[in-house]
Amino acid sequence: MRLFKKNFLIIFLLFSSSLLGRYEIIINFESGFEYQSQEKLFRELQNKPSKRGIQNLIQKQDWIEEYSIVFKPFQYKAFISIKNRDPLFTLNSEYFYDKDLVRFKYDQSRNDLIKVDGDINEIENILFLIELVESNKLMNLKIDRIKYSFVTGWDVSTKSTQIRFGKDISQKKAKNFEDTLNYLYEIRKIPSIIDMRYRDGVALNYGK
Repeated sequence: MRLFKKNFLIIFLLFSSSLLGRYEIIINFESGFEYQSQEKLFRELQNKPSKRGIQNLIQKQDWIEEYSIVFKPFQYKAFISIKNRDPLFTLNSEYFYDKDLVRFKYDQSRNDLIKVDGDINEIENILFLIELVESNKLMNLKIDRIKYSFVTGWDVSTKSTQIRFGKDISQKKAKNFEDTLNYLYEIRKIPSIIDMRYRDGVALNYGK
């Protein structure tokens, strides 16, 4: 499972005299500055001079996991602390999803994530495949893209290997895949294609 942890803070100041007319707003993005949505929020706060307006705007941001607002009316200051949601993959270039499968609007600001494409109803299958492929520490496979088709099923692409799971991603197939990765580690070979669509076996292609 890949994690996107940030260890730095970014603080923005909006001065009341020129922007909000009343409050000096101090924003602390705990996870860093990652999304175009943060820039949009920064701009929209300029038009929200009241407590209610600021709170309503923050609550509408689906990319925010946690936040706190402290108003200091006698100092004319508002302190806002925001923790971003941490996306794991994108779906059809429309939505981000995090590890808890919470969906929020995709804004083209993260290109380092797993890209998933297809008409997918059971989103939890995506998380299952990511955990299945990336949890094997011996092979250390990192997924670039996942595609689903009603005809061919699930295809998972890493930098070196295409993995064809087909429509069935049962526990039996998952165990077979894990055994296959252990075998590949033992022989120190990385195939270009791992085809898991066979009922009682696996096809390995070492061609380019």
